[in-house]
Amino acid sequence: MIFLSLVVVLGIVYWLGSASVLHFDGWFKWIINRLQKIPGLSSVAGVPLAVALLIPLAILVLIFVVINQAFDNPWVGMFLLYSLVLLYSLGRGNLIADVQEYISLATRGDSVAAVQLLDKLRGNTAVEPVAESADWRLLHGEALKIIAYRGFERTFAVLFWFFIAGPFGALLYRLSVLYRDFSEQGSEAAQVASKWLWLLELPSVRLMGVTWAFVGNFETCPLRKNLLDVQSSSEHVLNECLRGALGAPTECSTEAMATMNPEQKAEMQEEMEEETQDIIEDLTGDVITTHSEPAYSFALIKSSLPLYTRSLLFWVCAIAFATLVV
Repeated sequence: MIFLSLVVVLGIVYWLGSASVLHFDGWFKWIINRLQKIPGLSSVAGVPLAVALLIPLAILVLIFVVINQAFDNPWVGMFLLYSLVLLYSLGRGNLIADVQEYISLATRGDSVAAVQLLDKLRGNTAVEPVAESADWRLLHGEALKIIAYRGFERTFAVLFWFFIAGPFGALLYRLSVLYRDFSEQGSEAAQVASKWLWLLELPSVRLMGVTWAFVGNFETCPLRKNLLDVQSSSEHVLNECLRGALGAPTECSTEAMATMNPEQKAEMQEEMEEETQDIIEDLTGDVITTHSEPAYSFALIKSSLPLYTRSLLFWVCAIAFATLVV
């Protein structure tokens, strides 16, 4: 049931571009606002969050039980339930369209519009805005970090929890993201929701990093450090893994180079540049002839989408294989 629903939903999203037809979140925003205004609940930030998540999940459990009890053969009903919940749980917006829009703005040199787009995509995440909006190298670095998280949050994390806990896991994750995004930025409610979401994302973020390493450049992906990192935000870990998978410098490689002599540093830098050229050419077909900025960071942006697509395809095939074996 999970695999069949997954294939149908991904097919619908591929055909339509997004599942926005089902993305009506006003009801959940209304629940959040009502709960946060109740004096007994709002005094403890975690209580409105728990209640807001439990109400829709309890209704989903009730529908699940009714379908199982009301029909002798509940297969069709369960398939519709799984598919509809998964469609609703997928992220808001179209990542491919957003990245293509950013690439178009960067090609035109419209830094003002690019900053506005990044502000919209950033939302209540832990990605810090750049101080100098006219510096394309910094803008590309921020964009890559946002792309790494939004690509993960919109699809991969949902599919991870859907595979682990069916529609209940997928809906729990999406509602947790919506609660954070609907809460006032910097408020106690947003902070509590971010902490809960970090815990929810902890296993899937690491799995996303491993996946990028497999379909990208395994040697330069800082897996050892990031798999064991339980202090950094999801956005930071994903950015490090994505950069590593693309062969780009990371905090780990920078720290390693700081302890080397000039000859070792030059040799390592040359190897990383060659590996980056190979992976970018493999992903996009573009030949990188220089590592000067901002062209190099821009090439990383262009390479992120093909790597993201490979990652999803990798896990669809893995789930299909697991389904056939089991």
